[in-house]
Amino acid sequence: MSTFGEDVLPEDAAASRPINIGFIGAGGINFGTAAGCWNHSKHLERFENVHFTAVCDLNMDLAQQRVDQKKHSAGEFSHKWQGCKAFRTHRDMLNSGDRPDAVIIGTPPASRGALQMPGGSVELDLAEAGIHMFMEKPVSVRPIAEVLELAERLEEFHRQNGVITGVGYMLRYAAGVEMAKKLLGRVGAQPVAVLGRMSIGYSFLQTPFWWDKERSGGPIVEQATHFIDIMRDFCGEIVPESISAAAIGPNMALSDMPAHPLAEHTIPIDKRVNRATIAQFRFNNGAIGSLFHSAMLEGARFSSEIDVYADGVHIVIGNPYHMPFIRMRSSRVEDYEEVDINRQGEAMYDAAFGTFLQAIRTKNPKLLRSSFKDAARTYEVTRWIADASEQTPQSAWNSPAPWVTRARPSWTNAAADIVKEAQEEQPQQVMIQPVPTNPASPQPATMPPHLPYTPGQPTWQPQAPAIILP
Repeated sequence: MSTFGEDVLPEDAAASRPINIGFIGAGGINFGTAAGCWNHSKHLERFENVHFTAVCDLNMDLAQQRVDQKKHSAGEFSHKWQGCKAFRTHRDMLNSGDRPDAVIIGTPPASRGALQMPGGSVELDLAEAGIHMFMEKPVSVRPIAEVLELAERLEEFHRQNGVITGVGYMLRYAAGVEMAKKLLGRVGAQPVAVLGRMSIGYSFLQTPFWWDKERSGGPIVEQATHFIDIMRDFCGEIVPESISAAAIGPNMALSDMPAHPLAEHTIPIDKRVNRATIAQFRFNNGAIGSLFHSAMLEGARFSSEIDVYADGVHIVIGNPYHMPFIRMRSSRVEDYEEVDINRQGEAMYDAAFGTFLQAIRTKNPKLLRSSFKDAARTYEVTRWIADASEQTPQSAWNSPAPWVTRARPSWTNAAADIVKEAQEEQPQQVMIQPVPTNPASPQPATMPPHLPYTPGQPTWQPQAPAIILP
């Protein structure tokens, strides 16, 4: 396989004035966890002319700890944190003399995206102060109408004082997505079907927040939202009346659940998340889509893919968060071209933040691939799907039943053992190998008789043109 993706940060050298950044939320999204490549502070500190002035968190001790860790680290970027201060709330920060130019909002979904909150609407307070925002997804767990109204209010603030609001739908900046769009554009094909599949490793999801659908929004709103968003990016808006969905509810016991009181043990059954959800729908342009999400895998690693189909084209964007790859089959070529993408998905975070900084410096929000207004539409669709899946009729999967069996926790690689046994028993018949990645096989120089030529199509070539990677 070839390799794609270099350590390139899209910075605008022509407008390089310093930007002071603050963080709202001192948790894992902004400062990293062992579960993934999200660590917004680490990505941002790598950009030139970026400095940090504030970390806000209701847990003041944690906020101060983050500031001290960054200031006193032995890393090459510790000097960027020397003027940083800890605050308990965003209003404490706004009332100080150290207002940042931009803020990264990494608080839980239940504490953002609202018109009114006990401590004040974070987004409206920042917008009124003229402070740019980059916020995590989903934008909220509030009612859809309230979130859409907030989006309009933020648009009005942009017209008044130029404030820019971006949202962290990182897949829009992923190299695999860019390559897929390039291939579709090169062959002149429009997607007619998109399929998203995401299965998470649940064993390491210890925080009760994720397992509580009232706080997190549930897995469709909180996780699968990335896949709905990228489907919208490829095909446009989804027709709400076309959505049908079904789910396996929380009464299905999971065999490797973290021990009490972690995960879902302290959460009432009616607030626990579904184990699996499947949905299908239609887009305004006539394309069709399907989404599958499950919390079924043990361990920590996700399994996820996005399939895009067009006339003569099949594209698979795989594992965007861990060892990402793209597999493409283009018009009249039967073999697939596969490309590994470097840096285990981190490059899309760099691209998103680089674009956000560039948009601030050039005062051009159109550079952003995901604005709050657009992200609110993604949120709307995920709520439609989540609501539709809650209408699943009760079945044995949703209530205790003797025929529902649980997988037994196993610390051995049973799949590898089975493959080995099969190879030993029938070595001539068992072929375990990866998908071939050889170049496209030679094609006949003339049109095969079983492939009719339609006027207006590209002239038949011995082989499709080589894909030129960006």
